[in-house]
Amino acid sequence: MKTILLVVLGLLVGNAYADDGSPEMKAEAKALIQGAGYKCNRVKGVYPAQFSNSFTVFCDDVYEYTIKDHGGRWIVEVND
Repeated sequence: MKTILLVVLGLLVGNAYADDGSPEMKAEAKALIQGAGYKCNRVKGVYPAQFSNSFTVFCDDVYEYTIKDHGGRWIVEVND
């Protein structure tokens, strides 16, 4: 029984990370990043955080950003 539960949980978690974001989510993330003055020509993936209202965004195979909801405003931060 424990093995079945672990396999199902692994599949659910694996599928959550396999999704790199909808086209709409990618377009919104790109617009926020560019609107903040940062470079992002092509969004490779948008991944929501598990326990906060934020997203990690990968652009152009080079850049990584975090977009956070800060009091109703979306803030873009560069991840080094």
